[in-house]
Amino acid sequence: MINKAIKIVIADDNRFFCDALKDSLNIHKELSVIKTFTTIQELINYTNQANFDILILDVNFKGENSLDFINHIRKNSSEFCIISLSTLNNNYIKDKAVEMGVNYFVSKDSDLSNFKKTILNCYNNYTQLSHSKSGNKITINNMVFTKRKLEILQALYHFANQKEIDLAKKLNLSISALKTHKRELFEITNTNNTPELIKFGIKNGLILN
Repeated sequence: MINKAIKIVIADDNRFFCDALKDSLNIHKELSVIKTFTTIQELINYTNQANFDILILDVNFKGENSLDFINHIRKNSSEFCIISLSTLNNNYIKDKAVEMGVNYFVSKDSDLSNFKKTILNCYNNYTQLSHSKSGNKITINNMVFTKRKLEILQALYHFANQKEIDLAKKLNLSISALKTHKRELFEITNTNNTPELIKFGIKNGLILN
C-alpha cells in the first residue's frame, strides 16, 4: 500500500511527449510528476540536489546517448529508480542500460497506458532488466552479430578519423583481420562502405554515441 504519491521526474528532448506523459500519469492519485526536462544538463543540475523516486529517461537525447550521463545524473544519489525509454528495443541496448544502472527499459512503441504498473513495480524495488543469455551473439532484426563485431562497429564510429593501421592496433587486430570483420559487417547489414555501415549502426542502436 502506497501512502503518498510517488514523485516522478521525466526527461525527454521532445517537449510534447514530456507534457503528454506527465498528463497521462498525473491522473493516478498514486503518481505525481514533479518536474520535466528537455536538456541533460538541466536534469543533472536537478538530480544532484533534489529528492524524488522515479526518473523516466529518454535514451536518445538530441543525438546524444543519455545512458552516458548516468554517473552524473546519479552523482549524489542512487536511491531513485531509472526507467529508460527508447524506440530501439534490442538486447544490445538493454544490456548497456543494465551496465550503466538502469532499472527498467520500456520501448516507446509499447502501450504506455500500462505505464502505471511499470512505475509501481520499479518503486517496489523489482527489476525488469537482466543481462541477455545469448552468450557471445546478439540477434537484431534477424541479423546475428558477435560482440566482437559490435565492438569493431563502435570503434569505426568513435575513431573514424584514424587510419586502419591505428584502429587495428587499438582493437588488437591485424589489418587483414580488421578488413575481414568489416567485409562481414557489410554483408550482415547489406551495406557497401563504412559510412553506410555507421549510419546503419546509429539507426539501429548498435552505436551508442
